Amino acid sequence: MSILPKKNINFHDKSDYITATELAKFFSIEPRQLNQILTNMQWIKKEHYIWWVATDLGIENGAIEYTNERSRVRYVYWRKEIMQNKKLIDTIKATIRTFVENNLYEEFIKDYFIRQGYTVWHHSKDKTQEDKNRNITFVAKRKKQILLIHCRDNQLDISVKELKAFQRQRDQFKIDNPVFENYDVTLHYTMSGFFLTEEAYEYVESHRGDITYEIIKGENESHWLDSLLLNEQKK
Repeated sequence: MSILPKKNINFHDKSDYITATELAKFFSIEPRQLNQILTNMQWIKKEHYIWWVATDLGIENGAIEYTNERSRVRYVYWRKEIMQNKKLIDTIKATIRTFVENNLYEEFIKDYFIRQGYTVWHHSKDKTQEDKNRNITFVAKRKKQILLIHCRDNQLDISVKELKAFQRQRDQFKIDNPVFENYDVTLHYTMSGFFLTEEAYEYVESHRGDITYEIIKGENESHWLDSLLLNEQKK
């Protein structure tokens, strides 16, 4: 049985609607970023791993599904009022602000360790922010010492589960990089605040020498983002 949709929803007036690609361009973000944001807001979802479909919540906020008669590919269009939707605008601002601030903090930490004489390179540069929250951010090498650094500037708690996952990443790092077999490899957290849970703190204390941490405040200012991002909502 074919999973391709057969029903086509006709627009009353197609000029009243905007495509997701056009909406992403309006907000000066990539279409894939917009899709991720709309997915997190539960306004759209993937169906059959092929196309995006509107959820009930998305329909409430102006979504309509359209199926191309020739290709039978389904698309989600939005009423143009979505461009002034406060909830969407606030979510995009918060998402982009978090992305920018995290990357600024990472660069600040990289420079911090370089000034201490380390050679530093990205370990998770091409990963999404969600993936970065679970992965080594930098590898820092000085003489026979290796620091596997995780940067945390997003207020998310660090749990014992995450610490154990970090240790497994260290073990995999040694397997993948046998050249560092005789190096002292330590896990290190740099945090803009104290994000360890009570149980995680106790775990770190019981694993001194294996996991270390320090609190380093970043130097980035984020208030300029509101004027940079969605400047007067694209007058």
